[in-house]
Amino acid sequence: MAKKSRQVDNRIQSSGHVINAAKTHAEQAAEKLAARAISVQGANTKATKEVFHILLAFLTDTLGASARSLDQAELRVLAERADDVGVREGRDTAAADLLRAAVRVKSMVSDALGTGGLHTYGLAGETPRAPRELASHARSVSDLMTNKPFLVTVEGVTFDSAAMAATLDAKANVLDQALATMLREEQELADQLGRRDSQVLAWIEDHQGTADTLVGLFRLAGRKDLSERVRPTNRALAGEEITPSAETTTSEDPSGGGPVQG
Repeated sequence: MAKKSRQVDNRIQSSGHVINAAKTHAEQAAEKLAARAISVQGANTKATKEVFHILLAFLTDTLGASARSLDQAELRVLAERADDVGVREGRDTAAADLLRAAVRVKSMVSDALGTGGLHTYGLAGETPRAPRELASHARSVSDLMTNKPFLVTVEGVTFDSAAMAATLDAKANVLDQALATMLREEQELADQLGRRDSQVLAWIEDHQGTADTLVGLFRLAGRKDLSERVRPTNRALAGEEITPSAETTTSEDPSGGGPVQG
């Protein structure tokens, strides 16, 4: 099965790192923000620790939902592409079958009627290989044979244009159906790609909005180091890089005892 696009996978990983940073440090951030609210607004402030917990949970839930929607949109694209494999193989099989029949008919007409017969029934020159052109060619030959039928016996072998026309028609029908199915699958894939692209745009808005808000909250909580880690870069929003995990960086010790591994 095809893999997710690198850009989509990077975006989802970036979301996971931002969410993890917010959840991991939610208790500390909420406590420091609440303490700051008291110092600014007084003991009766409504910006309590519980309120900041609710706000942080809203931000992580929003980004998580957006990342899941993007992931699901990408999975639908992959499913459509997987469906296309069998459809494409069916089209190629039908085209190969019709091509063999068309080449046989050309050979039989040549044996029965000679070079003149090839011109009469549109068989002179190369037999088309492209599926659509091949189906059109087969129907054209079939129509000419129906309008100008022949029944010729050469050295004990009978050549019947009606049978040849019927064979070409039947195999052209199979190829036409395969081509119609292929076109429908291509349209369905284009639709899913469009939905995925729309979800990418929605994710960019959600990710930037969530991360920018976290940047401000972490700075107000005295964690500039964390604010820099979750700050969205243009490359991360484009899916060209992954926002690093906060756990892989050195952060300030809340107790003031110096750097520790976050």
